Amino acid sequence: MTEPTITCPNCKTEIKLTESLAAPLIESTRRQFEQQLAQKDSDIAAREHAMREKEKQLVDAKNKLDEHVADQVEAQLKKDRTRIAAEEAKKARQAAASDLEQVSREMAELQDVVEKP
Repeated sequence: MTEPTITCPNCKTEIKLTESLAAPLIESTRRQFEQQLAQKDSDIAAREHAMREKEKQLVDAKNKLDEHVADQVEAQLKKDRTRIAAEEAKKARQAAASDLEQVSREMAELQDVVEKP
């Protein structure tokens, strides 16, 4: 296996890259890649944090909406119950009035029967 070489930009001499010569270049490249990797990890962590915050905001907004809808449903139920109670009370009064009127008629008829000999 041949060793990699570099060419001197001044004298054009080919220099073999032995491990002792390549070590600083490899270390520099390794540090550079580690920095890039750390930066990407940091960027990903920041995005995840932002996404968690947005998710939390969405959950809060959904809960507020659910509460609002529940309040509206409860208010509508109260309104409907009041309306239904009023309608039923009116029907009960009409039925009682009708019964009372019928009893009055029957009493009047009985009174007529009693007064006639």
